Amino acid sequence: MRGQIRVMDMRGRTSVRRSKWIQRVGVWIGLWIGLWGGLTTLYGCGAPVDEPEKMPIAQLVLVSPPSPLGLSYGEQTTLQFRYLVKTDSQSPGEPQAGVTLKLTIDSPTGGGTLSTPTAVTNDLGEASVRLTAGAVESAFHVTGAAPLAPALVVDVAVSRFAFGTLRVVLDASPVSLGAIQLRAGLYPDTPCSDLPPTAKLMGALRSQRQNGPRGELTFQTLLLQPYAVVGRGEDQSGRLLGYGCVEVPERLLRADLNIPVDVPLSVVPINPAGSYAVDLKLQPQWPIGMPWSTLTCSRGLGVAMVDAILSALGPGDLAMRLLMARGSVDSRGCRTDSLSPSDPDRIVDGLLQATIAGPTLVTVATDFWPALREQTAKSRLSIRGKSSTGYFAEHGLLSFDLKTQSMTQSYSLSGTPVPIAKELAVSQRGDTITVEKHELTVRLPRLWQQALVDLVLSPRGVTMTPGQQLATAITAARYGTQSGCQAIENAICDQQMTPCRGLVLPACQAATLAVSAQLQAVVSDPPPTSDLRLGLTMRMQDPDGMLQAATLTDGVLSGDASLSSGLVKLSGSAVGLRDPAP
Repeated sequence: MRGQIRVMDMRGRTSVRRSKWIQRVGVWIGLWIGLWGGLTTLYGCGAPVDEPEKMPIAQLVLVSPPSPLGLSYGEQTTLQFRYLVKTDSQSPGEPQAGVTLKLTIDSPTGGGTLSTPTAVTNDLGEASVRLTAGAVESAFHVTGAAPLAPALVVDVAVSRFAFGTLRVVLDASPVSLGAIQLRAGLYPDTPCSDLPPTAKLMGALRSQRQNGPRGELTFQTLLLQPYAVVGRGEDQSGRLLGYGCVEVPERLLRADLNIPVDVPLSVVPINPAGSYAVDLKLQPQWPIGMPWSTLTCSRGLGVAMVDAILSALGPGDLAMRLLMARGSVDSRGCRTDSLSPSDPDRIVDGLLQATIAGPTLVTVATDFWPALREQTAKSRLSIRGKSSTGYFAEHGLLSFDLKTQSMTQSYSLSGTPVPIAKELAVSQRGDTITVEKHELTVRLPRLWQQALVDLVLSPRGVTMTPGQQLATAITAARYGTQSGCQAIENAICDQQMTPCRGLVLPACQAATLAVSAQLQAVVSDPPPTSDLRLGLTMRMQDPDGMLQAATLTDGVLSGDASLSSGLVKLSGSAVGLRDPAP
């Protein structure tokens, strides 16, 4: 008797009863040691939390009868279970005696009863319970639970009539190449309108799973009644990729029909509803030749003034000669040095750079230009609604951040007139949403003016506006005994063979006013109505597969800003993060 301990009883006979008890104790000790080792590995060595679900320590199986089980009114049957202890993932499991199984039934009133709520396994690891069907049409589950083993669910149907069969055909390949498994669930007497897509298959009376992007799942022993069939295409992690629902009438369950039911799957839209913290990056599309931009170029002060002088002169021989003497325009919109002594850009810039105000203005423009080219803003985007009825949004700007080469300043918009737009239409296409263009009144030029003072002028101790600085530089310009625009005229005309004197002077005076006004227009009050118009297009991300957008990425911003000098186009980007659930 290999593996047994022989013990002589009082009558001198060999007994193996105690040896069996010792074996059972040994198995239970080994089982708990294994469990303790698994927990130690799980929490002490950083193993994934779901590792125990991948390899159960024990397993409860149904020996007989096969599930699903169909019974007539009052019919009795014996459910036989077997409890197995697994030593590794490849092990078929060893039967274990003395294990108490807990048995429950979710039958409706009169659907069925169990002879006992518990059963203890024998030496073969088996335990039985008697199931008695009631006298009502019903479908329910008997659930067996055992230590360290996943719950075992037995599908049961009770009827005085014949049972039906339903063949469900699913194909997830058109939906997504990532679908590697199919799921189907049955819902009795339920319309598909009550079964929207969910992250996991929930509440189904019956469910089946099959690997692969296409296949047929068969449900047997069904009560003859209408069903809603939910089909799902999922990836390896169980994330929903495709979804469909079909309502099946009772007659299609008749065995003589044997008609397969196709459940078309479609891409599952992500729900955008929620509140998001959105970061915006705005890039105004300033026109080429704008003084703020021109001043940042080499000899930019002279170029800005000559541009305005030529505009004031209008067409003519002098304007043509001055234009021909200038350098070409590069990719940045800056003029190159022609190296010609008659180049008016070089002449005028030299005169203005010799003043105190001229270099100061260039420094101010060079430092402030980054704040005008790109700005960031924080906003709140709240989306409500449903896919069936449409989505609507509220978008409110919270603050603007303006940045120079050396400093950044954030400005709250709480005191602005209307920083929030409401009842905005939101369209959805796949994983992309678009918020319609909406108007806001934030007085953006006022923010730029404040940033100019806070970030550029005050740190340098400059009290004059850029327009005043330009006028001061023009007034201080010297050529020979002349000053101001007269000096500029003489310096330009000394290099010209064509009639010049008397023409450049008034053009210079007009140019001074024009450039000063252009510098100030950017930071002057906008019209009293809405001054900012924005539209947003963003892609939703659902990393946890909950069918709810968690982040908004790849955002594209478009719109315009209304200035006293006209409209400036806006472009940019946006990213958003859903507010954490309360």
